Amino acid sequence: MNTTPDLRCCRARLSIISALVLSLALTLCVVRASAPATTTPTEPTPPPTAAYTNQPVYNERVEYYPNYNSSNYNGSFSNPSFSTTSYYYAPLATFFFPPTPPPLGGPILLFRRYGLSQPETQLPQLLPYVGEPFYAPLSAHLHREDLSKKQRTRLDAYQAARSAQLIELHAQLTAARDAEPAARARILQAFAAQQTPILATLEIEAEALRENLVHGSFFQSGADWNDNRTWALGDDLRYESRIDEFKVIRASAFFSPGLSPAQRRLLRELAMELDQPLTEPTADLSLDAPKPYFFFTPETARIRLPDDLSPEITAKIDAYQAAKTQLKSALRTAIYKNDRAFFSFNRTKAFRALAEEQAPALAQIEIQAEEIRTLLAPYPRASRPDAPVISEALNTRIAGFLREKQSLQRTLVEKFAAIKAAFPENRVEYIRLGDSYAIEIVSNRRSSRAVENKVTALRAELASFNAEQSRRVSALIREKDFIQKSLLEVAKTRLKADATAADVDGLIKHFAQKFSDQESWQRYRDYDTAVFEPGLSPEQRRLLFAEALVQLDLPLPRGSRDP
Repeated sequence: MNTTPDLRCCRARLSIISALVLSLALTLCVVRASAPATTTPTEPTPPPTAAYTNQPVYNERVEYYPNYNSSNYNGSFSNPSFSTTSYYYAPLATFFFPPTPPPLGGPILLFRRYGLSQPETQLPQLLPYVGEPFYAPLSAHLHREDLSKKQRTRLDAYQAARSAQLIELHAQLTAARDAEPAARARILQAFAAQQTPILATLEIEAEALRENLVHGSFFQSGADWNDNRTWALGDDLRYESRIDEFKVIRASAFFSPGLSPAQRRLLRELAMELDQPLTEPTADLSLDAPKPYFFFTPETARIRLPDDLSPEITAKIDAYQAAKTQLKSALRTAIYKNDRAFFSFNRTKAFRALAEEQAPALAQIEIQAEEIRTLLAPYPRASRPDAPVISEALNTRIAGFLREKQSLQRTLVEKFAAIKAAFPENRVEYIRLGDSYAIEIVSNRRSSRAVENKVTALRAELASFNAEQSRRVSALIREKDFIQKSLLEVAKTRLKADATAADVDGLIKHFAQKFSDQESWQRYRDYDTAVFEPGLSPEQRRLLFAEALVQLDLPLPRGSRDP
């Protein structure tokens, strides 16, 4: 077919134009490829911070390669440049572990001292839970303030039920206080048969709470200490220390799945043993060294054994300690061995198997402890201080004074803890009210109207409460003055006529120290009952012991994110 010259010319021009367009497109591609890459740092809006936490910002250097050399077909790059981009990372959870229970009769703070320049503690809301198996996982949720409404309701219901059972147990102990030892044991055994099933159900609920707080659910976040950890026992023996093992053992009592509640209590005791500082090899052989403390039940309770024990009691105690040591050793070995398990379900499976294996021996330990407790009943308690030799009437009056003082302290501490728990966002503190103490609450300016109305109602209640406590303090001051005058007369009577003022002061100080020891002992009343009172069930002992730790008002340790 013949083509006219004009048509051929048009086609040639179109070909030239198409070639130019294609060349321009290729040039633009090359220019874009060789142009310096620009990074626009994006800084997302940080999430709202909680009262105890701040979301940290980390500046990260991001490498990019702006100069791509198109003439090099081997894909070589020039020197990199850097840009800085900010990222918001959620911090690791902060965990708090409960304070170490003191030995029976050991020195304690009679009253917590609050400094104006220092916080009372990191999390005062944890004080009512120092004896609970969910203390550590609960601490992480309280710290980041993410407890759901359902979890709070469940926790409050558990605490209310536990407090009700504690009131009933205290009432029964008071009612049977003046009975003969055998009759008292029978009364308490009958009540134990009635109350123990309820307490067993509460212990099941406490374990379920611990499980929920650790692992969470579909709509609730969890808090597992192991999530903060990038190492395991045995990874590098060269740099591993006793502290590492102590941390894992202590955390296992609260976080490792598969263990029984009895094993968790035993692990807390094992952690205390690992945490004890090692002294010189012959330190315990010194003639002035006191007897070592004896771990008894409830677990983590420590006592000093009386002197001159019979061979029968000594043999039973040795058998009890040997059985307990064997169980601890097996637990320690299992945790160390399975800490490096690649799959967590293998570790859980191993712990469940060990729990089934150790269950009969753990039950037998409770039976052995009750036998030892019955045999120790006639002996004087080594940790109980001796009262000074004074008249019966004055001794009774001093005992009443100490009980009333201890009751006043308990009332103030319980009220303070209850207000802190009910109003965690407000400032609650002790203040001076003449010669007495009072509790004051300061409103948070961000509080809602509903919360502010509750605070206003609480202030009216506190006015009456503080006035009543002030009256009690005034009565105690008058009683103290009378006792001091009476003790001065006793000191002058017991000393010779030529005694100096220094002799009188020395004897008064001796009396004061003895009564101070008696006053400290009053704080251990529930502790002593939980360990030694015949006729109680193991569940009742654990209930009393947990309450004793609350009443001791131990300083709460600070938390840490580092495992």
